Amino acid sequence: MGIQFSSLPSLTFGSVSVWDLGLRVYKSEALFIQILHYQNLIMIHEKLILSAVDYVFLTAMLLVSAGIGLYFQMTSKKKTSEEFLLAGKNMSVLPVAFSLMATFMSSTTIMGIPAEMYLYGTNMTFMNLGFIIGPIITSYLFLPIYFANDVSTAYEYLEKRFGKTTRRLISAMFAFKELLFTAATLYAPALALSAVTNLSMWMSVIVIGVVCTFYCTLGGMKAVLWTDVFQATLMYIALFAIIINGCLLLNGFGSIFEIANEGGRLFIPKFTLDPEAHYSIFNIFAQGMIITMSSYGGSQIQVQRLMTLKNINKSKRATLLSIPMLVIFQLLCCMCGLIIYAYFRFCDPLTSADRPIQSADQLLPYFITTTLSYLPGLPGLCMCGIFSASLSTVSSAINSLASVTSEDFLKTIFPKLKVTVFHNKVISLVFGALCVGVSFLIASLGHLIKMSVLIAGLVAGPNLAVFLLAACTTTANEEGVILGIVVSLTLAACLSFIPKNKTHPFLPLSNECSTSNTTEFTIYNSTTTTATSLQYSSTMSYSNATTLSTLIPEVEDDSFYLSYMWISTLALITCLVVGYFGSMIISCIRGIPNEVPEIYLSPLRTKYSKKRNDTKEKKGQNKASNVEVSEKPSEGKSQHETDL
Repeated sequence: MGIQFSSLPSLTFGSVSVWDLGLRVYKSEALFIQILHYQNLIMIHEKLILSAVDYVFLTAMLLVSAGIGLYFQMTSKKKTSEEFLLAGKNMSVLPVAFSLMATFMSSTTIMGIPAEMYLYGTNMTFMNLGFIIGPIITSYLFLPIYFANDVSTAYEYLEKRFGKTTRRLISAMFAFKELLFTAATLYAPALALSAVTNLSMWMSVIVIGVVCTFYCTLGGMKAVLWTDVFQATLMYIALFAIIINGCLLLNGFGSIFEIANEGGRLFIPKFTLDPEAHYSIFNIFAQGMIITMSSYGGSQIQVQRLMTLKNINKSKRATLLSIPMLVIFQLLCCMCGLIIYAYFRFCDPLTSADRPIQSADQLLPYFITTTLSYLPGLPGLCMCGIFSASLSTVSSAINSLASVTSEDFLKTIFPKLKVTVFHNKVISLVFGALCVGVSFLIASLGHLIKMSVLIAGLVAGPNLAVFLLAACTTTANEEGVILGIVVSLTLAACLSFIPKNKTHPFLPLSNECSTSNTTEFTIYNSTTTTATSLQYSSTMSYSNATTLSTLIPEVEDDSFYLSYMWISTLALITCLVVGYFGSMIISCIRGIPNEVPEIYLSPLRTKYSKKRNDTKEKKGQNKASNVEVSEKPSEGKSQHETDL
């Protein structure tokens, strides 16, 4: 590779480091690194046995989370639904900002982004552009409406703007999507960690589910927010520990970036609008912006957090403060991916003959157990970060599902029913049990985890479109919006679930440490590999096969292929167009104009309308004055002279 660095700079025998000793014995940097990785493969093949210190960290993390819920149960003075679901609307900005970040960044992010960087390079880094712009737009577009209408859920606003049918439909979409995605979030890290450690997968799922349900049921929204702060801190600590360890192993950031650049991992995505391009700067940006706008503006999980603050100014500050937290966390995950690639560049664990891991999900846990096991407690601390990402997402979903069930279903179906804190706690308990149960279902039907993530992605576009139509137009009505939802969801589902013949190659992977020349992973003397059956990531929305054009040509396929990164954007546009023009046609058929009070429209829209109307009035007044001047005869002149 032409890069000189030390893999073990801190270990020495007398005055000679392990690195120098290894180079003297093996005469080659590449060969020495292969030997190191081969030793790691043998060690990890038997799975890492966690030490007592590791279990102490994991147990402490769970006990602190449960203790926060117990604390707020004992100290809560007002036993009301508003206190349980909205924390009494007296939260401070900082914990809400932390909670927004921790909820948005799940365990699928902390394991999926490094895998994405390892296989596809720096594409996902540019999604941060959308992460920056999306929340800013929603804070000025939607938040003023929610505070002006004093809603408990985001979908309560839809009933005021359109009707009960729209409210229940969007609420049902949210509940179905969150139940599946939360179960996948609960199952995915447990599966990945059980593959490389002696942690029991089912024990992990059950313990996380029980702890989440415990503190959600007891402490309500306050417990969820403050545990999110604690868990977000652990998530950052875990990523920093991995990065610091990687820098020590690979001799600093300079060497890491140089190795990644030589391996083709550092680049800017293509500036193309080609719908078949797997990644481009435009579809990455659009995906990031749609996800954040749909989440911050149209998802009860984030809206519920923003409504725990006293006023809109605090809510905007929490939104803006969460943006750098999101971006930094995403960049840290990307850095972990580059470190993992730099460490395994000679001996890819996905395609090596030993194949110690089966999917890219397991790359981060495998790297942790391979490189951090020398220090008892450090693997456990990093696993606390992964489990914390799962805990924060699951607990937030349980609390929001309870809110939607009580406010959007029970109160609308049974108007006379007075929903109490006890009812909300029972609902939280039921949803906690359902999340664990669906996780077991996902395990028995493995393809469900892919379907869960796909459903979460395809719902984002139509969901955002409904709120845009509600806040930005007076033309949209309930019938047209429902038509747009049905058409866009059908289109997105067809594009997501129809099998595709085309595959998009991973970047080159090397397995020079392979001990066999006859395995399916060894091609052309094991210099660079092509995997014919490589599972990418169960936490991401697709799987793929690794190919290398210089060794095996791609199969020609003339069928049209749409990148999965465009599906949410296409669903958004479809719902907007069908919903708007469908509403227009329905209004014309009825012959009744659609009148919408200003309180249901975004202030940005009303300001624009007023400016446009004022401009028209001024133009009309100017025309009228010009006509009057032209018609008025000039003094001292005859009418004939004036006309001339």
